[in-house]
Amino acid sequence: MLRFCLDSVKSQNTSPHEHIIVDNMSTDDTTNVVQGYARSVSYPVHHVREKDNGIYQAMNKGMRRVSGDALHFLNDDDMLCDDKVLQVMGRCLAHYQVDIAFGDVILLSGDPLAHNYRRHRQVNRLTLVERTITQQAVFYQRSVFDLCGLFDAHLHIAADHEWLLRAFLRHDIHAAYIKYPVALFRTGGVSNDMQTREAHRLERERITATYFTKREIRAAKLYRRLFRKIPFGATMLGLFVPLRLHVKNLKVRKKGFSTDPMAWVDL
Repeated sequence: MLRFCLDSVKSQNTSPHEHIIVDNMSTDDTTNVVQGYARSVSYPVHHVREKDNGIYQAMNKGMRRVSGDALHFLNDDDMLCDDKVLQVMGRCLAHYQVDIAFGDVILLSGDPLAHNYRRHRQVNRLTLVERTITQQAVFYQRSVFDLCGLFDAHLHIAADHEWLLRAFLRHDIHAAYIKYPVALFRTGGVSNDMQTREAHRLERERITATYFTKREIRAAKLYRRLFRKIPFGATMLGLFVPLRLHVKNLKVRKKGFSTDPMAWVDL
């Protein structure tokens, strides 16, 4: 799957500034694949082979080595959706000067493959109680890590979710959601494996209790069961519980972006 991942980066109509590949001392053909890829592209490819203690430590290693202004994390069995992803997401970060930009993802599962489109259109304080923004959907400004810190490597499954809560709720970051598919990834990774779902649930519950009050957690359940099914339900509930985050809702146009006036109609 690594070859498909690398090919999806190579095919971008806007090349990356660099590609950092963090390798946990793999014993398969990874080194040969990376070397062949590095010879075939014009941008620098840095292959970091070091032992690490999990995916978030590896992501932190990659982030520390970034020399550009923005970054994206792509696992070895993930792929960028089309050849315009870097162009679209990079343009959004630059034009709106937001800390992060995120889109949608496509989940692949089963044999034959089934596709499940995961949208991130509705992001507010209450949706983040029970759901997260899929990590593969997010592009980050390099500077936001100086503000918010790194991923918590002590967490094994949900450190990307904890980072988003820290960034939105403690550092009040600004973001943009683009109605655009960013990445494809296969289910069955660390957070989707049946054997780890209980551990994932417990870790998420600990994180949730750190960032949300019991009142907010109860309101989130009410929102999920009732208000999100009503047009403008989030706006109605927002009269009683703070919901709004600094998130612009955008659509891609031929010459840029336009706001999505229907984003708060949760249908």
